[in-house]
Amino acid sequence: MTLTTTPLSTLALQVCGGGLAGAIAGYLYFTGLWWNVLLIDRGATGRAALLLVARVAALALTLFVLVRIGALALLAGAAGLLAARRVLMRRLGGDPS
Repeated sequence: MTLTTTPLSTLALQVCGGGLAGAIAGYLYFTGLWWNVLLIDRGATGRAALLLVARVAALALTLFVLVRIGALALLAGAAGLLAARRVLMRRLGGDPS
C-alpha cells in the first residue's frame, strides 16, 4: 500500500478556496431565496420558478466543482454556505437557528 502525501499549501488552498466559494454560493443562494419569496408574494410565480431553477443549478454546480477538487474543499464549502446563511438570516431579521 502506497501512501501519498499532499503538500500543506495545497490543503490550505483547498480549505480557503472551498470556504470562499461556499460563502459566495450561499450568499447568492439565500439572497435568491429571499427574492423568490418576494416574487411569489407579488404573484410573479413564473419568474419565481425560473429563479428557483437557477438557484438550485448554481448551487449544484458549485458543490460539484468542490467535490471534484476534494473532500476538504467540499467540507469548507459547506461551512461557508452555512456561514452565509447565518449572516443573511441575521441581516434580514430571521431566526438563525
